[in-house]
Amino acid sequence: MYGKNDAGRHFHFNTQSRFLSIPHITLSSAFDTVYVAPLRGAVCTDVDDTLHAGTPAFLAAVTSIVKDYNTHRPDHDNVTFAGISARTNACGIHCDAGAYAAAISPLPLCPPLSTFLSSPKDLHSLAVKLLWVGRVARPEVLTDATQLANLPNPTGADARRANAALASLYTRPVSLHFTRLNADSLCLDVYADYSGSAVSPLHKRQLGFIIALTDNTRRFSLLHWASHRPHRVCRGSCAGELLALADAVAAALYIRLLLQELLSRRIPLAASTDSSAACELVTSFRDPTDMPSKSDLFMLRHALPNGTMQSLHLITGDSNPADALSKPTFARPAPNHALTTTLSSGFVRPTARADSMSASYRNEPRRP
Repeated sequence: MYGKNDAGRHFHFNTQSRFLSIPHITLSSAFDTVYVAPLRGAVCTDVDDTLHAGTPAFLAAVTSIVKDYNTHRPDHDNVTFAGISARTNACGIHCDAGAYAAAISPLPLCPPLSTFLSSPKDLHSLAVKLLWVGRVARPEVLTDATQLANLPNPTGADARRANAALASLYTRPVSLHFTRLNADSLCLDVYADYSGSAVSPLHKRQLGFIIALTDNTRRFSLLHWASHRPHRVCRGSCAGELLALADAVAAALYIRLLLQELLSRRIPLAASTDSSAACELVTSFRDPTDMPSKSDLFMLRHALPNGTMQSLHLITGDSNPADALSKPTFARPAPNHALTTTLSSGFVRPTARADSMSASYRNEPRRP
């Protein structure tokens, strides 16, 4: 199924024709493996795995098709996949990796910790497991896992850091809560951050961002997050902040397109950064000193006045939840606790320093 004679591709197109026979359903413009019936439901496929949700009539139509391909008992309400558990109740969906994390063994430590590990693959194996958990259930450990997985010559100190990241999974248990939000006030919030400078080594430069669906009560559902090295050299922290913000907005546009197809209404997008220099560049006519970042600035400057991005917020650094996705916990200075606080409380409440709205950006004079 996963490669022999291209079986997965043939299976995909075979099931695609069946799903498209459901009334009112169309293939999503955002993702090739998502089928959307506006205000009725959606189907997502991954080779032979199918996830679907919607109204009773929509679910009955999907079930009549999926039953012809059943190879195992379908899961309802409570789902466990690759060690990640998702539970459903009246409040929404709750996702965690408690059972998976408990089964991971820490690395043995042999002093002195400054010596190189005899077998780096043990640390890389642990880092990959942490990477899986960080990507789907625990965003606060993703940056640590990314940094540790890319170390070419890890030392005993790096093994201790990996053990500390593993221990945080069960000493600070955090679940992702996908709560029921107020449909009339939905907004897609984007938070971005960059760590590094013009003289920082390449392996210490990191960008991260968070995309969350929020409502007027500031409750949220975390839809996407990322932490990785920049895909090009940034000659300064401002260029890195622009790159992180542009990457975050670009990723959010695909998610917003899917939400708008499903809900048949426009979802506003609000972007936030803690870089005053980046915010100043976007809302003025100035050019950046780093010429490769002009493309990022051009995109953001056009997204704000034409309404693609409803607002741009300058927030304080200690309230930016994306800070933990641009710095590992063992960095100095360490990242703030905004992400952990946000995940634990269920509310995202950054402290704003300045705001630029799309309407005022279009109609009011900009700074030279």
